Amino acid sequence: MNAVKHPTSPSLEWLDPKVREPRYELHAGDEVVARLTLEPLCRTFATAETADRSWTFRQTGILASLVHIREKGSSQDLAVFHPGFLGRGDLTFADGETFSWRPDHRRGTWSFRDKGGEAVLTLRLEPSPPGEPWPHRTKAEVEIPPERRTGPNIPLLTAFGWYLIVLRQ
Repeated sequence: MNAVKHPTSPSLEWLDPKVREPRYELHAGDEVVARLTLEPLCRTFATAETADRSWTFRQTGILASLVHIREKGSSQDLAVFHPGFLGRGDLTFADGETFSWRPDHRRGTWSFRDKGGEAVLTLRLEPSPPGEPWPHRTKAEVEIPPERRTGPNIPLLTAFGWYLIVLRQ
């Protein structure tokens, strides 16, 4: 997912190439740089893949649900997401690094923020065009400040943020 890390890469956009299939692609211009696939009958499990890494996202629990993030094939959590009120939540990595997931409903955005409250990554959900029948294509623009693109967790945050948005749809 080098396009995510390169400061001059084309804009990034998540989209679903086939409506009604729980498969999504992250595009950098014409290039597909990541994929997210949800289990068809169970939206609580997903796999995210880039050119060099793969992760699984598994939602557990009913009342106090968590999302466990692991390297694909591993039995150890890389990070755990603790959902909060109104779609907010906190993502805590095994090494102690934390990010807050915050919506801005007026702007139609969701973002991961660092301890200082600065946006590390923002997903801007594109509203469906008026009159478009349901189900409609889901799209989101990914905004990463240039100075943040080289962060080691940016590819994972990009995929996991999209997973959280898809779960809310």
